Amino acid sequence: MWGSTDTLGAGSRPGYCTLSHCWGQTQPIKLTKKSYESFQENIPFELLPKTFADAVHISLNLGVPFLWIDSLCICQDDQGDWLAESARMGDIYANGICNIAALDQGACFFEGPTPASEALYFSTRGKHYLATKHIEPISHDDWLKNTALGKRGWAFQELVLSPRTIFYGAGGISWDCVDGTADEVHSMRARLPYTRAAAGYKRTFAQFQRSIPFPIQHRDRSLHDILWSQLVSEYSNTVLSHETNKWLAISGLARRYMESSGRRLVAGFHYDHLLEELAWWSNTSAGRVPNGAPTWSWLSCKSGVCMFAANRDQMLASMVALPDEHLATRTWHTMYNSLGIATAMIPATSCSIKISGHMRPFCFSAQEGPFHRSFDAEFETYSMEADTERVWMDVPLADGTKVWGVPHSWSFLKFDMILLVPASHAQDCWQRVGVCSAHAYGYSR
Repeated sequence: MWGSTDTLGAGSRPGYCTLSHCWGQTQPIKLTKKSYESFQENIPFELLPKTFADAVHISLNLGVPFLWIDSLCICQDDQGDWLAESARMGDIYANGICNIAALDQGACFFEGPTPASEALYFSTRGKHYLATKHIEPISHDDWLKNTALGKRGWAFQELVLSPRTIFYGAGGISWDCVDGTADEVHSMRARLPYTRAAAGYKRTFAQFQRSIPFPIQHRDRSLHDILWSQLVSEYSNTVLSHETNKWLAISGLARRYMESSGRRLVAGFHYDHLLEELAWWSNTSAGRVPNGAPTWSWLSCKSGVCMFAANRDQMLASMVALPDEHLATRTWHTMYNSLGIATAMIPATSCSIKISGHMRPFCFSAQEGPFHRSFDAEFETYSMEADTERVWMDVPLADGTKVWGVPHSWSFLKFDMILLVPASHAQDCWQRVGVCSAHAYGYSR
């Protein structure tokens, strides 16, 4: 019964539900050093916010007496406990029986009629009728993206890794698992692999973890590699209360991805495809996250990104020196000891890379539109003529700023360049500030 607390043995592994929710502007009841002893004895039900109370009722009605809630299971004023449990977050949600997802702030259950149907009143030949019209809901994944929970960064890996999730919100109730989805209008429907949005990757990711082979490849990239690019692109467009947690909030998903795929990640990129993936672009020039990430990594970018990889036979630049090998087998910006507890920060300098390419100076000049920029340069070395390029800047630059472009890769009638400026902290070092996709005519490699 809720209200009492049982102390379980070290070897005990009871079934439990988890809760995904948004904290909102006011913090809910939480575990602290001061409340730790009293919470071991009893957590008064009347102190729970409605979202927590609803989740308790749902878990008990599912026949599961244990419920994991982050603010009640992680000591919020103990940095060591918070880091240790945050590092295990992926396992916590992956090993739960069912995840209860509160899509909107304030509750799981909402008053009022279900939006799955609406009453229609009409009259004909003097008679009055009442009918029910079923409303065709929008795509499950589009619905999720437009909710408060769907925009929350920490919830992304929770929804991907949970084996099954029940979504509760003002828009109704729906179900999502490896086999498919269901809602108040539709019965169980099979979910296609590679459906976008956090919940949409559940089936694909589960297949990878079950070692189901995916022999199909796109040129020199496997579907494992493409999946990670899609996960990064989706996750980077979510919101974190603390931007410095950008890697930590997805580290559990990254670790399971590496274990299931056999791939190695460094600073959020595939170690074996690092050069090909360097031409990612940011949605806005929002600036840097103060987390020490190298500027060539999407982890340093405040805005959402689009991550992709060029094919190796299209590369113009070449890799001279990769980051230190030991970084590839660990989650990026935090070193973990054998217990999985974060103990030290890796300086950004240890993640430096060295690439070789023909650098050209440009004069940055802003034009109309948020991403359209023009550059003044000649391309006689590559027999190119450049007109107005498509530019994605990671950071805002003033007009007249001198930048250097390194051609990264080419495709039909265009080529991509990585844009750099000299680093202020060291000589002979450069910082990435964006990418440029330019038209190329008469291209000769």
